[in-house]
Amino acid sequence: MEVPSKPPNARGIIVANLTRNVVETHLRSVFGLYGPIVKVDMPVYIKSGQNRGKAGIEFQQPEMAQKAQSHMNGGQLDGAILKVELTDSPMLS
Repeated sequence: MEVPSKPPNARGIIVANLTRNVVETHLRSVFGLYGPIVKVDMPVYIKSGQNRGKAGIEFQQPEMAQKAQSHMNGGQLDGAILKVELTDSPMLS
């Protein structure tokens, strides 16, 4: 059985398992350590304004996204273990 390969030129990551406390500025400060961020897509619930548990982050270069994914997948943010995957399309809308 063939293992799906990671998108080689992916500039984006999907971050899952975010706690309700996490806001865009948290993501920009933590993931910005791996390189300049072009865009953050963090859907929120209309009534509460809290995030939906996932965010898409687009970096300037694929190497930055790969570094963020390898360092932060399984890492912690606000006490939660994150799941971080490379993607060609980080926008969740």
